[in-house]
Amino acid sequence: MGNRILVNGFGRVGRALFRILETAKGADVVAINDPLPAEQLAYLLKYDTVMGRFDGEISVDRDTLLVAGRRIRVTHNGLLHKREVEGCDIVVNSSGRNNTRENLEAILEHGVRRIVVSKPLARGVCDRTLMVGVNDGALTDDDRIVSAGSCTAHCYTPILKSLHEEWPVVRGYMMTVHAYTSGQNIVDGGHAGDPRRGRAGASNIVPTTTESLTAFEQIMPELAGRITGMAQRVPVVNGSNVELVLELRGRPTAEDVNAHVAAAAKGAYQGIIEYSTDPLVSSDIVGNPHSAVFDSLLTHADTAETTMVRLVAWYDNEWGYSNRLAELVSR
Repeated sequence: MGNRILVNGFGRVGRALFRILETAKGADVVAINDPLPAEQLAYLLKYDTVMGRFDGEISVDRDTLLVAGRRIRVTHNGLLHKREVEGCDIVVNSSGRNNTRENLEAILEHGVRRIVVSKPLARGVCDRTLMVGVNDGALTDDDRIVSAGSCTAHCYTPILKSLHEEWPVVRGYMMTVHAYTSGQNIVDGGHAGDPRRGRAGASNIVPTTTESLTAFEQIMPELAGRITGMAQRVPVVNGSNVELVLELRGRPTAEDVNAHVAAAAKGAYQGIIEYSTDPLVSSDIVGNPHSAVFDSLLTHADTAETTMVRLVAWYDNEWGYSNRLAELVSR
C-alpha cells in the first residue's frame, strides 16, 4: 500500500479518481466522506452513465464499502474531524466545499500529511497550484495544501506553455465549450451564483464564467492578465473543448504551430497532449486520459507583423483531469 487517501466528496471526480487508483500504484483510497448513504455510493460507483459498469465486486457492510474484498470506511460529515481522517496520509477534497485556508489547515492539524483540492484556489488559500506534466516538479515538502487546478486549465495550459517558449504570447482569448455539470439545474430554477446556470442544463447553451484562469495564472504568472476567457456549457454529459485565439510573436504559420505541438506531444508533454489528425467530435474524447487532444485540422493562422492563431483542443473533463489527479496523489 502506498499513500492512504481519503476522498472527501464522492461525485464525478471522486468516483473517477477511485476507479483509476484501483488499478494504479502508489495510492489507495481507504476512506470516503460524502453526504449520501453507503448504499447509494456503492450503486453510483458500480453503474455509471459515462464510464460504464465498474470492473469489480462491490457490496456494503453498514457504513463500509467492500470493493474486491477491501474495506473502505464511509463517513457523512460536512467538515472533516480527526475521526474521519484517522489513518489517512492525503485528503483529496473533491467536494467543491469548505475550501477556506482555515478549514484546510484544521484538517492538517488532525495528522494528514497533505491536502489536494480538485479545483482552482486563490493564492494564500493553497500553498501551490500543480498540474502534472506542466509544473509538478516544483512540489516541495512545504506544499501541504495543493490545488490541482481544473480540467479546463489542464487542457490549455500545457499547449500555451509550449507555444510561449517558442513564440512569445502577446495576448489571447480562451473559450471552453464545456459539458454541463452537477452545478447546473436539470430544469429551470434558481441559482445562487449565476442565473444562467439556473436554466435547464440539458436544453440550453449556457454562457458562464470559468475558474480555470485562476489556476492558469498561478502556473504562468508571466501571462497574467494577457489571457481572458469564458465558458459555454452545452447539452452533452461529457466531453469538452477549448478554443484558443492567440497573438504570437515570430509569425509562425499554421503548419509551424502544428509541427511544434506534434513534437511536444511526443516529447516533453507525452501523455499530457495527444496530437490528432482526425475529424473529432465530443463523443470521441470520452475515456481519453490525456489532458488535451490537439485537433490539428482546426488550426488557423493569419500572419502579419505578428501571428493571430486559432487552436482547438479537446478533453474528457472528468477522466482526463482525474488521471492527472491520480498521478499527483500517487507521487
